[in-house]
Amino acid sequence: MRIFRKMKNAITNPKENKKLTEWQRRFSDAKTKYSTELNDMKEYELLYNGDRSVNVNPNKGVGKSAEVSINVRNIVYELIESQVDSSIPMPKITPIHKEDEELAKIIEIALHNEIRMLHFNSLNDKAERVVPVQGGDFMHVEWDNKKGYHCTIGGLSVSERHPRTIIPQPGITEIEDMDYLFVLIPQTKDFIKRKYGVDVSEASDTETQLKTDTDRTENEDIVTVVKCYYRNDDGSIGLFSWCEDFVLEDFADYQARQLERCVKCGRVKEGDTCECGSKKFEKTTENEEEIYEDIVLRDGSLVKAVEYEYAPALDANGELKLDKNGTEIIEETEIRTKIPFYKPNEMPIVLRRNVSREGKLLGFSDANVISDQQDAIKKLGSKLQEKILKGGSLVTLPKNLKVETTDKELKIVRVNNAAEASLIGVKNMQADISQDSVMLERNYDWAKSTLGITDSYQGKYDSSAKSGTAKQYAINQAAGRLESKRVMKNVAYAKLYELMFKFLLAYADQPIPLSKKNNDGQYEYAHFNRFDFLKRDAAGELYWNDEFIFETDPTSTIMMNREAMWNQIDMKHQSGAFGMLGDDRTNLAYWTFMEQNDYPNATAMKEMFAERVKEAQEKQAQMEQMKMLQMMQGGVNNEMPGM
Repeated sequence: MRIFRKMKNAITNPKENKKLTEWQRRFSDAKTKYSTELNDMKEYELLYNGDRSVNVNPNKGVGKSAEVSINVRNIVYELIESQVDSSIPMPKITPIHKEDEELAKIIEIALHNEIRMLHFNSLNDKAERVVPVQGGDFMHVEWDNKKGYHCTIGGLSVSERHPRTIIPQPGITEIEDMDYLFVLIPQTKDFIKRKYGVDVSEASDTETQLKTDTDRTENEDIVTVVKCYYRNDDGSIGLFSWCEDFVLEDFADYQARQLERCVKCGRVKEGDTCECGSKKFEKTTENEEEIYEDIVLRDGSLVKAVEYEYAPALDANGELKLDKNGTEIIEETEIRTKIPFYKPNEMPIVLRRNVSREGKLLGFSDANVISDQQDAIKKLGSKLQEKILKGGSLVTLPKNLKVETTDKELKIVRVNNAAEASLIGVKNMQADISQDSVMLERNYDWAKSTLGITDSYQGKYDSSAKSGTAKQYAINQAAGRLESKRVMKNVAYAKLYELMFKFLLAYADQPIPLSKKNNDGQYEYAHFNRFDFLKRDAAGELYWNDEFIFETDPTSTIMMNREAMWNQIDMKHQSGAFGMLGDDRTNLAYWTFMEQNDYPNATAMKEMFAERVKEAQEKQAQMEQMKMLQMMQGGVNNEMPGM
């Protein structure tokens, strides 16, 4: 039975003790059943980092050999780095209803802005290594009330979570099907006190799986926060988090709105003191919100902030109130309109798999599937080096012959006769390494073949490709082998974008400013306003419109690469796609496209050709006007008498 220590901020409420104990029991059980995967993760990471240890012969034992490799050719690192794709799949939003086409574009622009604001390049760079090494990686979506612009409160937060920091519900391989999962986040004790108001200075870090074998430093200021996201009976998401024996958060409906209301009058907290004078507030879960301004829906209908009801006034005894004339007094009641809060009702964790594997949460690990070849190459590398270094040259000399042992270029050897001179010789003692080299390269080729990587794909010389077309074909074949990984990446990002949109719809109370370049290369400005997604159904009920299809744009790779776009525009220009070469209008179209793709000084070039085109058009208009005047004057002269 767990014994709770009596310390500051420790849990003393029996109900809280029971809940903490139950979730800690589930966490311990889930971690035990996930221990094999956690141990494998350390092995995979060691392989990627160039671990020198080698395996024993499996026919003679199991485990690691006492010897280590003295020369490691790290093919795990090399082949994983060869697959790194720095491009970020950009969102593509398809509306289900025709009237939502403009909203779909707004969502795309909002997500594009968030991608830049949240530095997705860094997040993607981490995932590009973790996914093939571990077989998968996770992204964690949260709403941070401390973020946002000057006129907005809160903003999205997206974090990369290493697979060893996610402990899934045992036996469930899809996050959408899980009743609960655990997220482990290392935090400093001071940070926990600032964020949660709980003093954990006496807590210790017990989650050793977060530390790899390469960790050499211990920091007593860091402890692990365990967040448990769980699904309630009604499908909503709850959150219970703790650190050792300290409860930090307990929200039965985590994604519902949590507002602080005055204990006395129920008003929403706007300062330290309520209008009624009370200073006591409590957090309440809100399912509806009151609106303070009229809302015009996109279909043109109006949602009034205040409605009025009229009914006969009653006195304290429930009798009708009458005026002096005996007429019933009608009482006006102000009713504030309430609309439902939007809730995502989804686990805030997105999984990106490497290659799907039946019955497992994570996919296949590249480090695992080529581990045998890596082990063989480490052994062969050591053997090759030992053979070469232990080899050398032997010098044969006549007995009692003295030879200088200095480091001079020329050494003098004094012999008595030609017979003695013939006895001086050198014998080279070098072992044959040809078969070892062949075996090493063969293991390397096996590893590449397993992962579907060719020399052409790596940018190396490929003797099998006799022409540029053949080389491109080889690259395409390798890309086809890796297509599944790209599909899984696109699926993960599409799910991530959907979750980000739902969080914006749920928590972005103020309009979020957006910007995007238009077809002329100029910036256009708009706002993401969640009330634009408020609709009324046929029964007159208000609901939030989240009916969109979230995908990724297959052209985003080239769109993210400006240099590639510049080259493509150059090719189109040279082929005459913009018009006749040398024509100012052609050059104007060319520099307009280059400006849209941020080519240096493209704006100045565009303005120069725009001025030329304008001058040419004005000159053409003047010439046509003069021609018209001449024709009119000629007609008048022909009609004059005596001419």
